[in-house]
Amino acid sequence: MTMIERMPSRFFVGAEPGKPDVTPEPWFLDPREIGRALRARWALVLAPAVLLLVAAVAWLALVPPLYAAVTQILIDPRGIQVVKDGVTPSDQASDASLFLVDSQIRVLISDEVLRQVVTRFKLDQDPDFVRPASPLETLKSRLSSLIVTAGGPADDTLTALRTLRDRTTARRLERSFVVELAVSSEERRKSAELAQAIAETYLTTVSQAQAQVTRKAGEAVSSRLGELQDDLRQAEDKAQKFRAANNLVGTRGQLVSEQALTQLNQQLGAARARAGELRGRLAQIEAVANGRADLNSVTEIVQSTTVAQLRAQLAQIEAARADTLSNLGPRHPTLRTGELQVQTLRNDINAEIRRIAAATRNDYRSAQANEASLAATLESRKKEALSVDKSFVRLRELERQVEASRAVYEAFLVRARELQEQQRLDTSTSRVISPASLPERRLGPPIPAIFAAALAAGLGLGTALALLAVPAAGRIGSRRRFQQLAGLPVVAALPAKVPTRTRSKAGSESLRADTAYDVAVARLGSRLQRDFGATRPTVVLVTSADDRSGKSELARSLAASAALDGQRVLLVDADPEAMISRDLRSQAKRGAAEVLRTHSGLSDALVEGPTGVKILPYDDAALRLGTAAYTGAILTAASAFDTVFVDIGLIGTDIAAERLAQDQRFPALLLTASAARSGTARLRRALDALGRDPRVQLVMTDAEAEG
Repeated sequence: MTMIERMPSRFFVGAEPGKPDVTPEPWFLDPREIGRALRARWALVLAPAVLLLVAAVAWLALVPPLYAAVTQILIDPRGIQVVKDGVTPSDQASDASLFLVDSQIRVLISDEVLRQVVTRFKLDQDPDFVRPASPLETLKSRLSSLIVTAGGPADDTLTALRTLRDRTTARRLERSFVVELAVSSEERRKSAELAQAIAETYLTTVSQAQAQVTRKAGEAVSSRLGELQDDLRQAEDKAQKFRAANNLVGTRGQLVSEQALTQLNQQLGAARARAGELRGRLAQIEAVANGRADLNSVTEIVQSTTVAQLRAQLAQIEAARADTLSNLGPRHPTLRTGELQVQTLRNDINAEIRRIAAATRNDYRSAQANEASLAATLESRKKEALSVDKSFVRLRELERQVEASRAVYEAFLVRARELQEQQRLDTSTSRVISPASLPERRLGPPIPAIFAAALAAGLGLGTALALLAVPAAGRIGSRRRFQQLAGLPVVAALPAKVPTRTRSKAGSESLRADTAYDVAVARLGSRLQRDFGATRPTVVLVTSADDRSGKSELARSLAASAALDGQRVLLVDADPEAMISRDLRSQAKRGAAEVLRTHSGLSDALVEGPTGVKILPYDDAALRLGTAAYTGAILTAASAFDTVFVDIGLIGTDIAAERLAQDQRFPALLLTASAARSGTARLRRALDALGRDPRVQLVMTDAEAEG
């Protein structure tokens, strides 16, 4: 036994003692589980990869390669400012310019441009663009002609045009006015030639369209010149006749009566200003003459030479008189003479002031008379002007019509001359900035990338199918799935059984403990003794949901292993298939049913097995007497043994097996399953029948078949 416990751990896969090994994660998150599933279904994994590789080879062989040549065109929406006023506006907002470039892209790949290229290169005769109809297409067209009215014969030019349109793409590069044009065909040189031809044809078409638009505009403007000239002549004649009929004569756009009225109004204003000025001067002079104002406050008196001389003499005499008064006294006779001289000078000054006032008064009266005369004349002229106003208003209206007709005529005349000259000018700045060159490689991904993608997609699809086939098969498949399905740890995962039997000295067959299966069974037996051997005897039930051969072989092997370890072992066959009993070469003295009826011991019903194992063969009559009596007899007989293994029927299909499994007097219950043979549905029914029983231990009987 010591030798067995030291065998490599690969012979026995189980949880550590006392530690449950139930992982809640799904099985498909475990790389080992995925590896097992893929290894078991390697053909399903490789089949889609092979099919996709074959499809890739067929596609590369049947579909001709296409080569795309690229050229770049600068489409400048501004153009050249050759003349001041062009046909189209040159300065536009940025958004409008981008819209214009996008519109030119539509022109670049339009049928008008592409049709010229088709005609130039005779693409309607090129098999690359006009392929002969396949038999399937011919049959389809014939069937369509039977259903609907048949149209005319196929147009090769239209077919080539459609093919060229499908193979031509154009896009504006980001944040620029540069358009990238790409054309694809089956030949490198043809792709480059077609791309260059489309770009050149587009530039020529745009230039011709611009000239045509200018020519149409010029013709439209020129056609209006004669009508505008006749309208101007009629307006001038009408205005001249009205002027002559109403005697409306004037110069520089103004009538003579209007000019005279304006002059009189200006003269009347000047006369009124003059009268007002003289009236103010007269009032000041009279104020000085009456003594209410100073002589120095009036300009005319201050500027008068006579008044200035008299005031100078008066100042001298007053100075001499003041000197005499201070020297000779107030009674001197000379003072009387000085007073007379002062009085005389003052009278002369007053007389001069009165003379100035009289002169100013005469000027003021003359200004008033002139003002009255001008006002009367202005009033009479106003009356005359009122009689001319109505005719003059009509004349002004006619003159405005003449000026408007003249302005329109002159503008059209200048514009017609400009458009005639613009027809000969090419104001477009669009040009090819990157000519088309021979493409280096075919369109689409490289061939190695195609094969790699096909291989990856095939392996991915195969892997998905293999993983989906695991739940579709309805088998347990692996220890991890067994644990997750049962919610319990798997205490042992046994390898496949490879029996090797030898004959002992006594002549009976014995089981050699030198295979992987035997070592694993020995370890399982040691674990059972460690977990359930606290009380003697240790009674272990062995059952399954559908693994009948695996459970019976496990019960037989556990019994043989315990016997080799020196234990007294009883092996009970309670399986209706009696897989243990059918291999016995001897028979018991009495049957189990007879023993139960006579209430005697089971010793007479036991048979000697290999390595000293005592075996109770299957007896259907004994089970029909009741599982309680049968169990009691087994437990009674178990007192003479160290370990008892009971091989019962399948849970879910055998009522007796379910009753034995639910009997709590059996301390241990081994539930076995086969990775390759056991189904998930039957295992769920067995677990539902057992319930959450802590005695249940899971054992997988063929761990090497995991997948």
